[in-house]
Amino acid sequence: MPRYFFHIDDNHAFPDNDGTVLDDAATACAQAIMTAGAMLKESSGRVEDGIEWRMTVVDEVGRTVCELHFSAHCTE
Repeated sequence: MPRYFFHIDDNHAFPDNDGTVLDDAATACAQAIMTAGAMLKESSGRVEDGIEWRMTVVDEVGRTVCELHFSAHCTE
């Protein structure tokens, strides 16, 4: 089974050097969405205004299979 790497960047790079073995790219994308949701939930609503958070999922050869972007712009 292929290995996928979930790299995170929120103005600080957090590379995934170990990766996760998953069935296919579709499963890796679904895992990225669930992981991102869990990370946002754990933040308890504290997101730095104007900072883009990004998760890029790449396969074993470095090809991007999924990319998620999140940013918040709060007026108050």
